[in-house]
Amino acid sequence: MKTNLLVFLVAVLLAVIPLVVAVDVVDVRLVEVNDVNASSGVVAVEAGEVISIDIYFTANVDASDVEVSAWVQGERSKGTEKNFRDLIEGKEYHARLSLEIPFDLDEIDEDITFYARIETDAGNWEKAYTLSAQREPDKAEILFVEVDNTVDAGTNIPVDVVIKNMGRDELEDLIVEVSIPQLMISKRAYFGDLTPTDDWEEDNNDDDNEDATERRIYLKIPATVLAGTYDLVVKAYNDDVSSSVKRAVTIVGAEEATKVIVPVLAKEVAVEGLATYTLILVNSGRNIGVYELIPETVEGLIVSVTEPVVTVPAGSSKVVEIQVKAGSREGTYSFAVNVNSENKLVQRAVMTANVVKGKVAGVIGVGTSNLTILTVILAIIFVVLLIVLIVLLTRRPEKAEEFEESYY
Repeated sequence: MKTNLLVFLVAVLLAVIPLVVAVDVVDVRLVEVNDVNASSGVVAVEAGEVISIDIYFTANVDASDVEVSAWVQGERSKGTEKNFRDLIEGKEYHARLSLEIPFDLDEIDEDITFYARIETDAGNWEKAYTLSAQREPDKAEILFVEVDNTVDAGTNIPVDVVIKNMGRDELEDLIVEVSIPQLMISKRAYFGDLTPTDDWEEDNNDDDNEDATERRIYLKIPATVLAGTYDLVVKAYNDDVSSSVKRAVTIVGAEEATKVIVPVLAKEVAVEGLATYTLILVNSGRNIGVYELIPETVEGLIVSVTEPVVTVPAGSSKVVEIQVKAGSREGTYSFAVNVNSENKLVQRAVMTANVVKGKVAGVIGVGTSNLTILTVILAIIFVVLLIVLIVLLTRRPEKAEEFEESYY
């Protein structure tokens, strides 16, 4: 009986001893948020604000692999953490962290919980604190911008914009501007008033008190714009607030939608004779193309164009004749015709005339008139098929008629 009692007392003692000697790895004396004691009351912070968290503590034991962290409840993956130096028993330490408060609060102000934690190989410390988070007075959040990545010059491009009031106060007379600063073009729209929270009254069908709105704005891209990638800027503002976002937009210029084809690049021309070259303009864009054909001056030849200004409908082509009058000297002459659109060079078509004595105009290397005619016919057939292929591959589906502005 005495033996059993002794065994029981020893077992109780062994169980109690660890509880008596166990100590916390650290003794946290103070936690401050923005230099305010986090335990003295509910510290006020703003939505989206980056707060500073200072932790002052004493090491109760030697420890290594120390990590200090903090996070908002429900958003641990967005928390902050840092590796800390090893701890020596009895020493005082100070750790500072920066933590971002969520910006998308459901209410104008609400209590949120954040956790501070010290983790070591000898044990951990963790505690929760309450903060009073409130929205900024004025904040227009651009939640959504949708625009095509690639657009054509000379078109109205639609830009869909969603704005939400993320502040405490009503946003009055909100304006949204869509612009491409590099091209000095812009379009503005009136978005009206946005309340801090939705206040839609179903019984009265009153939908004027909304905290978010969606609109579509059309921005006109000039036809003369050079192809390239530009920054499209969406800006929401009124007298009290301003916010903006950027989107990259690639503009396809007129030169990208035009093909210039020369079926026969070189011909033999008799001295003081006349030769006719054919130039084919293919407009694979969605707008009417107006082209100016300007021959370059070259010594020994007189180059003229039958139609200096040519209009080609969208998705169509047109044949233009180039007349070349040879001089009195033999030789090989190169000449060019510049094809311009909206005062911008689309393509420089270069051709060659081989001026010889005792020859009539003909294709180089052709010995008989029958072969010449056959070659020309085959060339024309090839060019027609090529034009059809280009138009089919490059022409895009027609869009519905675009208006300057529409509403959702």
